[in-house]
Amino acid sequence: MLRSLLFVLVALAAACSAPVADEAKAPEQTPFIGIDGKPLITADGMLDNSVLEALTANPAACAKTGGEVRPVCLRGTPMCVVPFPDAGKVCSDSSECMGTCRGDGSAQPEKPATGICSRNSDPCGCFQIIEKGIAQYMLCAD
Repeated sequence: MLRSLLFVLVALAAACSAPVADEAKAPEQTPFIGIDGKPLITADGMLDNSVLEALTANPAACAKTGGEVRPVCLRGTPMCVVPFPDAGKVCSDSSECMGTCRGDGSAQPEKPATGICSRNSDPCGCFQIIEKGIAQYMLCAD
C-alpha cells in the first residue's frame, strides 16, 4: 500500500510570492498539506509516512488541510484523504499535479496520452498513470 501511496502523491511546494504588476497574473499558491510545519510530501517527492500517520491520528489536523479521515481500500483502513485543488486539470505528467496524472484506462499503454490530475490522496482503485506524456499500464491498488 505504501508503494501505491507513493504513486498517488507527488511533491508539494508552498511558495510565497511578492506582489506582481497588474499586467502579470499572480501564480496560484499551493495549499500546505502537512502537520506541525512538516509537509506530507518531502522535497524529493516522497510521501512522509510519519506525517500521514499524524494527520490520520488527528482528525482536526486532517480537516485543517481540507481532508477527512475515512476508510480506504478493501480493508477499510482509516486514512486522512485530502482533496487536491488541481483535480480534473488536463496533464501529461504527474509533476504537473499535486497528486498523479491519470488516464481513464482507454489509452494504449506505452503510447502518447494525456490525463487529468487526481482528485484526492486516496491511493485505492484502478487507474492508468500518464508519465511524460506516455500512458502506463493499468494499476489497481487495494
